[in-house]
Amino acid sequence: MPTMRRVAALCAALLVLAGCSDPRGRHEDHSSRTSRPDGNAAAPGWSYDYTGQTTNASFTDIAAASADDAWAVGKSPVTGWGDGKQTLLFHYSGKVWRPYDLPSELRRRLDELPTVRLDSSGPGDVWLFAGVLTNPDRSRPPLAAHWDGTAWRTVRLPRDFPQIVRGAAVFGPDDAWIVDGSRTAWHWDGHQWRASRLPGRAQALAGVSGRDLWAVGSELTPEANPSLAGAHWDGSQWTETTMPDLAPGPKGDQHYGELTRAIAVSAEDVRAFGTVSSEGGDTDAYFAPLAVRWDGSRWKEEDRPPCCVTGGIADGLLLTPKRYLTASGEARRIAQPHCLTSRSGGRGCGQHLELEDYATVPGTRQVWGVGSLRGGTPPPRPVIVRLSTAR
Repeated sequence: MPTMRRVAALCAALLVLAGCSDPRGRHEDHSSRTSRPDGNAAAPGWSYDYTGQTTNASFTDIAAASADDAWAVGKSPVTGWGDGKQTLLFHYSGKVWRPYDLPSELRRRLDELPTVRLDSSGPGDVWLFAGVLTNPDRSRPPLAAHWDGTAWRTVRLPRDFPQIVRGAAVFGPDDAWIVDGSRTAWHWDGHQWRASRLPGRAQALAGVSGRDLWAVGSELTPEANPSLAGAHWDGSQWTETTMPDLAPGPKGDQHYGELTRAIAVSAEDVRAFGTVSSEGGDTDAYFAPLAVRWDGSRWKEEDRPPCCVTGGIADGLLLTPKRYLTASGEARRIAQPHCLTSRSGGRGCGQHLELEDYATVPGTRQVWGVGSLRGGTPPPRPVIVRLSTAR
């Protein structure tokens, strides 16, 4: 969303361990800590915006509506049995991150669904999608809820709505798209969800407007081998586009490609990332990153695809919580946040970030990351961090 769009690629009282607190209760907010004591901008590095005191919990997804309006969602506990998890939903209103109390029925349904994601086009237009990985599971139907700036309300879904949303693109209150890995795309027109047929199986969406949207994924060839697939929406119809033929594997063997993440930098610069692999014995099989790029006229395979792209930031691509690539292709290290107080304490406390999702802070050169802090203080602790990239 904004210059580098966040893609696609997902926070009730619960005592998870003896002595643990309410997942929505005690917390530390660090939202104002974005610069050094001398007033100079900090070097590229994560700083804490929020650190939860609850253990065995993690944020999994974030949506930034504006620099002063964002939402984060997660689950507690994150280890142990799948049932009994409770949802953490936090709201940022420009100063601090605070737990948001949902209506009891909406919260109950969210607690029953393990996967939750957030998507937004701006203030007053935020979507929450929740579901299960198993398909179908009629005992736990998928859920969609919409924030209109004043309240969260559930949205009635068609019976065949996807069990899980894998990709989404939201352009306004009457223009939102989702895909679930099938050949169907679903569009919200302000009143209802309608299905449309795609030429391939779509895993991700990216675009600059409701009249310029890409769906990418994979498709089966006549030989039943997955190849790359892409389609473009011009505001009235989906049109299949030619994707690059994948180069042969290291030994000229059969290979399989799939795109699972997409980022729209501009109408003439769309990136899609995934993997290429082959089947074989222990020595013959391989697995490698894959990247293709739309230059305004055609899709081309990138010669040296970056490994493990996890999201877009103001001036490049996030690879891991510890490094990113600038727009010019220069690798940059991301400094880690200071160790929080723990039993081990001090340097070398063993704490490390595990981030699940990212969102560019609209109108800034900053990025939010959500996930958990692990090591040093058992078990995982939910955190929201902020990255200020170098100018």
